[in-house]
Amino acid sequence: MKLTSIVISIALSLSATLSHAENEKPLIKSYKAEAKVLLQKLRDKESSAIEKQSKLLVSMSKTIITMVNENLPQCTEYFTALSNAADTMANLSLEAIESGYHADGLLPPLKDATCYHAKDLLVHPATVQAMARIGMTKDEQWKQAIHEIEEVLAHLSAVNNQL
Repeated sequence: MKLTSIVISIALSLSATLSHAENEKPLIKSYKAEAKVLLQKLRDKESSAIEKQSKLLVSMSKTIITMVNENLPQCTEYFTALSNAADTMANLSLEAIESGYHADGLLPPLKDATCYHAKDLLVHPATVQAMARIGMTKDEQWKQAIHEIEEVLAHLSAVNNQL
């Protein structure tokens, strides 16, 4: 009896996972695939490829943010400021990225908490891009970069629902 309920539970869980994957928008699927490539490069400590791969995610996130903004016009000012900083953010120090963009110090006031998810698709890869530019030599730095991309992956389903 217990085995049957376990099998049913696993089947329902797998079904929900497959259903969710089928509902992912194409751009989210692409972003997710590229984020997973970056995550593997970070785990393998392939330092030569990380800056380029994280820059690709920043570029993809700008398109996603534009699309999300169509459904969340209350985020326009916030997203515009973020998009304007996207191409230069990785040139900042990690402290400046943290205070200015992770903590929103350089962004307009957040009018709607739902804007936050799409923002993270840009800010976390930009942080990894900056980390790669600066150079990662310690295990703790590699772990932090991995965490940045794991966090991005956690925000994808929320962003997918905003498209």
